[in-house]
Amino acid sequence: MHLTPKELDKLVISQVGQLAQRRLARGVKLNQTEATALIASVLQELIRDGNHSVADLMSLGKTILGRRHVLPPVVNSLVELQVEGTFPSGTYLVTVHHPISSDDGDLEKALYGSFLPVPDKHVFPHADPSEYAPEKQPGAVIPVKNAKIVLNKDRKRIQLKVVSKGDRPIQVGSHYHFVETNPLLDFDRVRALGYRLDIAAGTSVRFEPGDTKTVNLVQIGGNQIIKGGNGLATGSLHDSSIADSLVEKLQKGGFHHTPEPAGDSAHLDMFTLEREAYIS
Repeated sequence: MHLTPKELDKLVISQVGQLAQRRLARGVKLNQTEATALIASVLQELIRDGNHSVADLMSLGKTILGRRHVLPPVVNSLVELQVEGTFPSGTYLVTVHHPISSDDGDLEKALYGSFLPVPDKHVFPHADPSEYAPEKQPGAVIPVKNAKIVLNKDRKRIQLKVVSKGDRPIQVGSHYHFVETNPLLDFDRVRALGYRLDIAAGTSVRFEPGDTKTVNLVQIGGNQIIKGGNGLATGSLHDSSIADSLVEKLQKGGFHHTPEPAGDSAHLDMFTLEREAYIS
C-alpha cells in the first residue's frame, strides 16, 4: 500500500472512531476526543458510500450524538468539526457546527458501520443541568464578584477637551498615540504627546461630527518609543527634539490644535474595570 499522509490521518480517525463506538455500545459516555473521532469516522463512511451531499452531511452530523451520550464538558467544548472527503463531484470540506445539539441524538447512526448492537437509550441517563453551568466547564475562570481591576496603575494621566470638526464619525482605539489622531479632532496635541486613551485594551472612543468630549489620557508604557500614525512624533518619548518640532509639523499637516491650560492630574480617577468584563 502507498498511503498519503492524509490517508494515514483518516485511518487514525477511523481507529479512534471504532474504539469510541465500542465504548458507546456498552454504555460509556464519551469524552471530547472520542466524540470527535466517532462523528468524523461516521461522516467518512457516509462520504465513502456516496449517497449524501455536503449539505446533507452538515445537517446529519449534528444528529449523531446527543447530550446524554457525552460527558457534560463536551457539549460546550466541541463547537465545530470538519471532515474533508472525496465526493463524486470533487473534494469538499464538511463543516458541522455544534455537533452535540440535541438530547438524544441517534444511536443507530452513531454505530453506523460497526455492526454493534444498539443499546437502549436509557443506558445513558441525562446529566444534572447544573453540570452544564459555565463555572463547571474545563478552564473556567471564576471572577471575584463585585471586584474591580485598576488599569494602568501609577501611570501619569491628563484630561483633554476634544472637539470633532469633521463631517463623519471618527473612532480612536485604546493604544493609538493620541497626538497622531485624525487632523479634524481639535485638542491640545502638544500635551497629548506620549499619551493614549485611558480605556481598556481593544476598546475605542467614537467622536460624532460636532461632538465635544472630555477624555482621560494615560502615558504610554514599555520603551516609550512612538511609531506609525501620521508620523508626527516618531521616536523616543524622551527625545526633546520631537516636542520642539511638533507644532511646526501640526501646522504643515493641517492638524487642528488648540492649546489648553494644564489641569490638576492628581484629581483624575484611574480607569477601573469589572473583573467579569476583564476576562471576557
